[in-house]
Amino acid sequence: RFVLAVVPLLAEARHFQWPPEQIGERNSERVRAGKRAAKFIACTVCEQVVQSNFPKPHALDSIRKTFSSEELHERHDAKGSCAMKRLAQLFKRQKLEVTALPDGTAEIRTAKTEPFYEEINKSELAFHWKSFALQHACSEVFRSDAEDVHRAMEREFERLARDLPHEHDDEVQELLLRA
Repeated sequence: RFVLAVVPLLAEARHFQWPPEQIGERNSERVRAGKRAAKFIACTVCEQVVQSNFPKPHALDSIRKTFSSEELHERHDAKGSCAMKRLAQLFKRQKLEVTALPDGTAEIRTAKTEPFYEEINKSELAFHWKSFALQHACSEVFRSDAEDVHRAMEREFERLARDLPHEHDDEVQELLLRA
């Protein structure tokens, strides 16, 4: 679904101008930039949010328990998964930054230093469009597709785990990334 939304954006991308990165007044230009970036970063945001719900170290049995827990189902909704404070802390800790590219697209890149994200991004006077992009991307995915994401990931994890000998629990992180 997101691929279909991104294709038309690529055609008009060369004409798009990103607003300044710093906090500023909430206006249509900044909101439009956040929504635009969200379409490009949605898959990466989803991956990071889902992976953050699993215990570490990633042992096969603990992951199976997590998949079957009610707590995981509760966390895989838009409100629980996409709270701005939670997203800001997660992406800061991972040093993952929303990067606006000159061609009008956006992506998540690893930063050398901790990137800035506004934990409470509701003010009309102090609005950070990159923080809004994270939250909007997350909300769009988990509002309508949370159960589908959960089921697909669980099925793929089980398929990959069947092929992994039990002495290779250290490879479980790689399974999560591929699921």
